[in-house]
Amino acid sequence: MSTDTKSPLEPIPALPTNRCPFDPDPRYETIRTEAPVLKVSTPAGFDVWIVSGYEDARTVLADAETFSNIDASSSHLMGDKDNLGAPPPPGVMLRHDGDSHSRLRLRLAREFMVKRVAKLEPYIRRLVQEHIDSLAERKGPVDLYREFGLPVPALVISEILGVPEEQRDEFERATASQVDLTLSLEERQAAAMESAGFFVRLVQSKMDEPGDDLLSRLIGEPTERPMDAQELQGIALLLLAAGHDTTANMITLSTYALLKNPEQAAKLQDTAVLDTGIDELIRYLSIIHNGVLRKAVKDVTIGGQKINAGDHVAVVLESANRDPRFLDDADQLDLERHSAHLGFGYGPHQCLGQHLARLELRIALPELFRRLRGLRVVTPQGEIPFKNDMLVYGIKKLMIDWDEVIA
Repeated sequence: MSTDTKSPLEPIPALPTNRCPFDPDPRYETIRTEAPVLKVSTPAGFDVWIVSGYEDARTVLADAETFSNIDASSSHLMGDKDNLGAPPPPGVMLRHDGDSHSRLRLRLAREFMVKRVAKLEPYIRRLVQEHIDSLAERKGPVDLYREFGLPVPALVISEILGVPEEQRDEFERATASQVDLTLSLEERQAAAMESAGFFVRLVQSKMDEPGDDLLSRLIGEPTERPMDAQELQGIALLLLAAGHDTTANMITLSTYALLKNPEQAAKLQDTAVLDTGIDELIRYLSIIHNGVLRKAVKDVTIGGQKINAGDHVAVVLESANRDPRFLDDADQLDLERHSAHLGFGYGPHQCLGQHLARLELRIALPELFRRLRGLRVVTPQGEIPFKNDMLVYGIKKLMIDWDEVIA
């Protein structure tokens, strides 16, 4: 470790990853104060600077000219360090910088504006009702993540992309299998290949016969530089990855957090509180976990620490969102609180689908608590499997039960 690094821990400590279960790793309380920009080792075998404070996090995320997105945001967790700096895949906007990123983002931005997303509300409400009805037909405890959290956002993405009705069950199974940690790595990779093949066929079908969906509108949009099939496939895969498992984990983890905070859960039925409440859950849980990776393209100083060109930086959102210099009582869940949180990131790469995520959560969570009276978790807390080792934090399996179902 360089001599100018101020470490409150041992030299080159490992990336702190242990949540408890809603709070960040407790070591971040010390790190934010004593070494807010700290070099750590990572599971992928290379060192990164973690940025743990709110203002420093905003600075890095806002400065796309200094900090590149060329490497995947989870490369430090599960990537191959020999592939760092490889060209970004076509259409995968999160890996692009500058004009390339702006072109892709501008083309997609209109699809995720508040007014267009609002048109999905009747469809999402119907999905939520149908899946709660399906839960009600089951006898005994059920896995909320598998039976509700995963399928609802998967089917919303299929609606946005224009997946034909008769293919949506196939689409849902393939997407769920990619994040099913009960399956082997080989089985999950096979599911990912199946999804990739599915999108190849879907894009070709939209080119042959456009419909009223995102892919068809991108194909038919008059522009000097039309998107090719590879870019469209990359966009489809990105939307699946960014909008599926994230929302599934938020639904599941939020339900558990609210059950542990019943006085806050009672506020869900108050529509005046709901909008701030959803954002507070996003801040409090900060499921984009273990740092969002960036690469410095020139020398820069952040939080008093010099970072050299070529170094990697991981912005730790769960720590930044709990920074007491940003928010009083930041470790408390308060659904009536307003805050400028970083749960959706910040700057030019801020989450494009944030309005959609909010809509899905503001429909799904109140309905779960309204309709499933006596909703409770039946697995002891010490036996609940949390996703501490992944970019998206959540619960691998959450067994729930209830007393009665309200129509």
